Amino acid sequence: MKKIYSLIAVFLVLISLNLQAYSQNEVDEIFGNEANTQESTTPSEQNDENSSDIFSEETGFNIEDDTWMDKYFLIERINLLLVLKSHAKDLGITLEQMEQIKSFYDDYHPEMVKKAKLASKDEEELKTLILRGGNPKRIKELVVDIAKLKAELTIYNIKMVRVIQNTLTREQYERLLTYYEKSII
Repeated sequence: MKKIYSLIAVFLVLISLNLQAYSQNEVDEIFGNEANTQESTTPSEQNDENSSDIFSEETGFNIEDDTWMDKYFLIERINLLLVLKSHAKDLGITLEQMEQIKSFYDDYHPEMVKKAKLASKDEEELKTLILRGGNPKRIKELVVDIAKLKAELTIYNIKMVRVIQNTLTREQYERLLTYYEKSII
């Protein structure tokens, strides 16, 4: 039982250290202490003609099906991007808004995939070591590494939600949340 508590303590320290690696402004941004959701605009102010093909080949914004990595987050992943893709036209998403979201996605998604693949590989090794009576030191290293990777992926997910929240108008974001909540029922 002491070993379990030790692992939990190590896990919590890792999360703390991971957050300490960020500046206070980044932590505030991650947790929404300075959320700047834009004021709502009328539909006539939205460029509906441009929102229909936002996720097309022409715009270069093709969201991969990355649901395979959902299990590599500390909490259930909040994947607003898939919902946004499904309802972009209805939400009146403009090309300018999509470009802001795409910029973040292009920067962080490859890193997320890399970390999720590493977590998957490490979990397989950990499972084998546990079942085969592997080296306790290596088991502990893997537990720590996996916890760190999952914490980092969760931070990326929080940042993605904040980017979407700060890019959309309040009305668009509230409607997106409604679609999201319906999709997880």
